[in-house]
Amino acid sequence: MSQVIASDVQRLEQDAIVTLFELDATRYGDGVLRFCNEPVDGQAPVFNGYTYQVVPIAAEGFEWNGQGTLPRPTLTVTAMELAFLSLVISADDLVGAPVKRLRVYRRNLDDGTAPDPEALFPPDYYVIERKASQNRRRIQFELSVKMDQQGRMVPHRQVLRDTCTLRYRYWDGSQYQYDGVTCPYAGSDEFEADGSPAAPGKDVCGKRLSDCRLRFGEHNELPFGGFPGVGRVR
Repeated sequence: MSQVIASDVQRLEQDAIVTLFELDATRYGDGVLRFCNEPVDGQAPVFNGYTYQVVPIAAEGFEWNGQGTLPRPTLTVTAMELAFLSLVISADDLVGAPVKRLRVYRRNLDDGTAPDPEALFPPDYYVIERKASQNRRRIQFELSVKMDQQGRMVPHRQVLRDTCTLRYRYWDGSQYQYDGVTCPYAGSDEFEADGSPAAPGKDVCGKRLSDCRLRFGEHNELPFGGFPGVGRVR
């Protein structure tokens, strides 16, 4: 996560978030297809020099939870897009094609007030698992995360229940640095590794779920990088 996003997510007033999708159809000769589900100020959004075509789609189920199951989101696309329909038919329903979801603040788009191609939330990577349904009006695809694939050995990434694997910010002697950091915390509250209050510049995350609650709030959404839900698996 960029330092810009890490700081912006802590603001009380939030800019609109624009969700963009990239479908890699290179293996089928169509390159990377870029699209979004609604226009921005009446136009197709442009980010990092790429135009994201506005397509009537419904994207659902991308939320992660701690219930021990990986998300299986769906993309529902209108079947009236003949070029896309032709691609689906000729490319074995696009099964296995990589899909990337990008989220960016409106102001960081190319025509925004603060254009920045690196100001991204951490991208979500999926592949098309199957074509769930199709009729004359729509096509629905079920997606799965890359580790949740048939034949994939687990753990592809080590599964730790009580330990966050995100990289936390660090003090360089004068300020906190966020280069290469994946934890979004950029707040002013600082804590020792044991959870007690820390002096300025001494903030260290203990990598526990309780440390996440200290920084983001007891009842807020937590970006915890562990897998607390595996405790439910029997």
